[in-house]
Parts: sequence; C-alpha cells; structure tokens
Amino acid sequence: MMANKPQTHNVMNTREIDKEHGALFAQQEQLPKLPVPDLESTLQKYVESLKPVLSESEYKHSAQIVAEFGQSAQAQELQRRLKARAAEPGRANWLEEWWNDLSYMGYRDPVVPFVSYHYSYHDDPRCTRATQRAAKLIS
Repeated sequence: MMANKPQTHNVMNTREIDKEHGALFAQQEQLPKLPVPDLESTLQKYVESLKPVLSESEYKHSAQIVAEFGQSAQAQELQRRLKARAAEPGRANWLEEWWNDLSYMGYRDPVVPFVSYHYSYHDDPRCTRATQRAAKLIS
C-alpha cells in the first residue's frame, strides 16, 4: 500500500509570474533582503501581544515561560536555522514561501466572514468610536 504524499500546491512563484507578465518585481534584486528579527525582539513583541488578551496572572505566567524559552538551547537553534534559511543562495527572503503557502494557500476558511468583516456585518450608526465597533463585533 502506498503512503499518502503530502499535498503540494502547483502554484508558480509570484516572482516568476511577474517576470513573465509585468514589471512588479523588476528591481527586486536591488532591494535589501528581509532581515531576520533578533530573537529577543521577537519574544518581546510576542509577550506584548499577550497583554490585552490575558489576565494579569496569566500574563505573568506566559511572560516567564517565554523568558525561559528565550534562554533555551532550542530557541537558539531555531534562531540559527532561521538565519541559515535567510542566507540560502537563491532565496529571495526567509518568509516568502511560508507566507504564501500558509497564509494564502493553506488558509481554507471562507474569506468573506473571516477576513473581510465589512461584507458580513452591518454598520451600526450608534458605534461612533473604533472601540465600540470592535466590541460589537466580538459580542
């Protein structure tokens, strides 16, 4: 019995499409490569993003776990691998393939209700501030 092969997307690289049909990426090689953010900066931004959605005790616990992870050999190895990926010859940038595959091709939820909320939700004229509108969307 043959093992199932992972599904691959038969999508042409966006840079190749544009070289054939337009000038969007004509000067791409002259641009600096997308830098790999340093690990400390990434972890700090992640912890900051938790603050609005966690209680104070959950936030402190999560911040401690993230700090411990940041000092771990695993974190250092993952950062090293990310930098090695960015340095691979011929790679435009370290994120592009993941972004295209996971964000565009791998996301299978309906776009209208999950991405473009304006198509699904009616504007409420009583909501005059962005915070009111946001609260109404999640309530």
